Amino acid sequence: MPTLSSRAKSINKEFTERKRARGETNIEWLSSHWWDDRVALLLLGGTGLVDFRLRVAQSHLRNDLTPSHWSHVALMGQGEAKDLATTPVYEISLTPAEGFGFPPASNGVQKTVLGKYADAKNFPNIAILYLPASVAPKQLMDSLGRFQQQRIVLDAVQLLVAWLAYVWGAGRAGNPLLDGMGIPSSAMLETVTGAEGFDLTPGLESRASCPEAIWQSARWWHDYHKENKEGAITGAFCTTHYLPT
Repeated sequence: MPTLSSRAKSINKEFTERKRARGETNIEWLSSHWWDDRVALLLLGGTGLVDFRLRVAQSHLRNDLTPSHWSHVALMGQGEAKDLATTPVYEISLTPAEGFGFPPASNGVQKTVLGKYADAKNFPNIAILYLPASVAPKQLMDSLGRFQQQRIVLDAVQLLVAWLAYVWGAGRAGNPLLDGMGIPSSAMLETVTGAEGFDLTPGLESRASCPEAIWQSARWWHDYHKENKEGAITGAFCTTHYLPT
């Protein structure tokens, strides 16, 4: 895939590894790294079959062509550290707990709660990414509301259908990333953050966004974001699960 490489000489020191304690749930891990005054993105790497397909699909963005740590990304709403399990989460999941309903009505956007991702066995890889203070939570939620009503900006329903065909092995469906079609939840976040003036993945065309690209942006594009006076992505991550190669 055509991508740009960052000129940074070192990884982002404000986005750091924080290992999960033995027996700790994802909610407990997140509580240790929770801020309630910033826009927060949740990166997840699952172990299910759909997660496996998504992680392998993103290997084309990695120089060594190994599978990605990540299979999903979502926007976290406002919540309190003492009860994070009920915090709202906005996403376009390929495995929604309540089913798909009628996606065109919301441009594919689904709302769930963080407790859905509490199990560290199902989602061993986790990261929380905080966007700079210049991206205001209220304004971003307003952009998300507009996104749900404006498929002309990004038709997330088309992306959803393409990725379902791929992960389900329908017909001859190939990897949509190779056709510039991003993983739906990532493309959604790229669009709404871009509407607020923040380039979430400078190294990749926005419609081809995916969790791996967001991960690389957090790790390596901090100098770019600082040069543009946006502020670097900050946060923490835990990557304990690797797919065999």
